[in-house]
Amino acid sequence: MNSVRPASEAPGHLVFPHPRLSGEFRDWRGRRYLVGASARELTGRDRSAVLAGTVPALLAVGVLQYGYGSVVPVLTAAHGLSTAQALTPLLVWALFQGGSAVPVAHLRERGALAPGRAVVLGAALCAVALATLGHADGLGALLLGYGVLGGAGAGLVYHSCVHLAAAWYPERPTARTGLAGGAFALGAAPVVVAATVGLRPDDLAAACTVAAIVVGGVTALCGRRLPEPPRHWWPPHPDPRAWALDRRVNPALAANPAAAGEHSPAQAWRSGALPAMNAVLALAGAVSLFNIACLPVFLHAWGASPAAVAAAVATLVATNGAGRVAADRASERLGRRRTLGAVLALSGIAQFGLAAGGASGAVPLLLCCAALAGVGGGACYPLTSALAVDYFGVRDAGRNQGFVYSAKALGGLLGIGGAAVLLALAPTNGHVAAFCAAGLLALAAAALTLRLHRPINIRTIPG
Repeated sequence: MNSVRPASEAPGHLVFPHPRLSGEFRDWRGRRYLVGASARELTGRDRSAVLAGTVPALLAVGVLQYGYGSVVPVLTAAHGLSTAQALTPLLVWALFQGGSAVPVAHLRERGALAPGRAVVLGAALCAVALATLGHADGLGALLLGYGVLGGAGAGLVYHSCVHLAAAWYPERPTARTGLAGGAFALGAAPVVVAATVGLRPDDLAAACTVAAIVVGGVTALCGRRLPEPPRHWWPPHPDPRAWALDRRVNPALAANPAAAGEHSPAQAWRSGALPAMNAVLALAGAVSLFNIACLPVFLHAWGASPAAVAAAVATLVATNGAGRVAADRASERLGRRRTLGAVLALSGIAQFGLAAGGASGAVPLLLCCAALAGVGGGACYPLTSALAVDYFGVRDAGRNQGFVYSAKALGGLLGIGGAAVLLALAPTNGHVAAFCAAGLLALAAAALTLRLHRPINIRTIPG
């Protein structure tokens, strides 16, 4: 660290080697730390209260992604759509939710859109999207209201809340973003069960109206009290000097060394690591979105009972959230790249099991493979986000992570768009082939993780 003030000496005591810091400091890699005021001194609340405020917002808006597939059979009956047509609003939703990552980060860093304000705005858009789902009179209205507005709104909420979780916990960002991201999936689990078992076409309008009020109200209320810390803020404890070097203080250093330097998005792209991460997340996101959108649809087509469909989809959604939460603990021991490759490989294998279990009606196999697919589909997001910091540093972390996450938009085209095309061409006999294709995509993503390498800054001595 630079600019450290000398330790104060007390009579009869040894000088403590690491005096308490106050001010802005920089380590040998170029990372800055603004140490001094605690979260309570800055905001009047502990940082855990801010984190707790992000969780209900994400619990609420996650319904738009994870609950949609379970409503598709009802949508087709209520609005007179084919299954392929009913999937296209979620495709557009994924394009705008994933594609909003970079613009939201850019506006936030320029001071044009504070996270709390973004969450309130996103709450209104999500409420409009859910109301549209119940009352729209055609596919065009669904594409605009649910796809465009709902995707943009969910993106505002998701990216802002995940950013706040990482910003207030810079010493454990993966664990806290995993917790926040896990809420994004877990909140939909009871909705999935209720929609699969009890929702009828005549009830769709009323159910969506209630959902719009609840989701919009809860999310807006949370957004009103979500302050952002100063740039480069670091809590009074732990000491950043020990955290940056001592594996006893920061156990993740053993398997996940810090970035060799600070990289802008352009530098990260030229290094080759950012395009490789984008490819991994695009393929992994395609499989995850395909499972969320199509598993309930295909199980209905195979003649599964509503209880079996609800159990399988709820298992998929719950383990998707649990996978996000557990990703940090596993990656501390195995390393984030290895953990990512392992969960994607398991997810790929699970796709073949989903095809076999769904087609044969073997419910235990179906539930087991749904759990594996959910873990892989959820863990890929916090792990790639953390790898972006491990590889490219924290100075431009918001934009770098945004560029990585934006690959989800391409994943939506591959996963949901591919499934919609398949259903349009072969509505009754292409289900097994779709799961097999998803398995190959997940295995390809796992193989691509082997090509992820941390950029190294090379400096030469002038001759």
